[in-house]
Amino acid sequence: MLSKEQNELFTRVGPGTPMGNLLRQFWVPAARSAKLEAGGAPLRVRLFGENFVAFRTPSGEAGFLEEACPHRGVSLALARNEDCGLRCIFHGWKIGMEGKVLEVPSEPVGSNLASKVRVRKIPVRDSGGVVWVWLGDGENPPQFPNFEFTELPLENVVIRKGILHSNWAGVLEGFLDSAHVTALHRSFLPAGKDNTGAFPGMMGDLAPRYEFTEQPYGFTANAARRWPDGTRVDRITEYVLPWYTYIPNNLPTRQTITVSVPLDDEWCTYWQFIWDQENPLNPDTIDIETGAGKNGPDPDDFYQPKYTAAEVWGQDRTKMGEGHFSGFNSIPLEDFAVQESQGAITDRTKEHLGVSDVAVIRMRRTLLDLMRDYQQGKLPAILQDELDYSKIWSVHKIVPPAEKTLA
Repeated sequence: MLSKEQNELFTRVGPGTPMGNLLRQFWVPAARSAKLEAGGAPLRVRLFGENFVAFRTPSGEAGFLEEACPHRGVSLALARNEDCGLRCIFHGWKIGMEGKVLEVPSEPVGSNLASKVRVRKIPVRDSGGVVWVWLGDGENPPQFPNFEFTELPLENVVIRKGILHSNWAGVLEGFLDSAHVTALHRSFLPAGKDNTGAFPGMMGDLAPRYEFTEQPYGFTANAARRWPDGTRVDRITEYVLPWYTYIPNNLPTRQTITVSVPLDDEWCTYWQFIWDQENPLNPDTIDIETGAGKNGPDPDDFYQPKYTAAEVWGQDRTKMGEGHFSGFNSIPLEDFAVQESQGAITDRTKEHLGVSDVAVIRMRRTLLDLMRDYQQGKLPAILQDELDYSKIWSVHKIVPPAEKTLA
């Protein structure tokens, strides 16, 4: 468990907080590229307790600015979308893509007010169907994480997200927790060890043993399970700092990254990046193909239908009575329900952790150590080194008794 002070440091991400300062040094997925129409309405985006707008100029370039106009604070979500930037409708001030005030028509001719106003410059990358931003300090962002899907045809990639009433850290913990899969998700898993499908073999052992390998980008966690005859199921998850988790599956050309991005202390965006190296993907059938159940159709909030705690997150007790373990229609809906049920910010001082929680413990320790180093002026190595993110790959594999593990 964490102390009260550690839990505060771990979860709080607003302006000026130690963890928030660290996380802002990483590239952040901010919006789906398809959501931004050239010359269309700006999109309100909240990150780390701050409000922004994302937009695409009439010429097609993606931009990202603080939401409040620097003049009198009017929302730039109301702005006119013009070449090179946004024009506030209140007094006509125009804010450029580089964060400079370009025009102040409400001021007398010859006024130099525009040159004195400082607007935050936010680097933007439009890659892999996602608009990414860097909210860090200084002029030079770190290396962009060139995940494999950012280099594939868009038809080979499915990108979707859901908004959760949960602190970002709790959702990340769920992604790294392989032990919960054979409990919470058991109704979506095959009972036998036939080496077919996306998630075979795990029900033969409900208590995985973890094996870790340190990586320059984070760590590899193999949640190894054994059948009574010695058959081993290796579920090898890749954790990429600070919020990326590769979810293993047994499909040879397909990968999934889940991401937990803080909106503020109590809300986060759950992203899924799913891609196939060789084949186009159909977002309407992808969950059925993997056996993960049925999710909502809206890629900008596929956490649907959405229920409250008062509605017990939509749990179907009739379905449970018919044999379904959790009473939810899909793996993500199961995750969403249990994560929100822990409370917006979990009180980790009351936990009772076991050996099945070691991946979560390691992640917490890693991030808290990086946060303290950054407070002391030490930039994490991952933000300085050149890494090839495109080669990272998670593995789900059944290993016969005579063979050795991949880990």
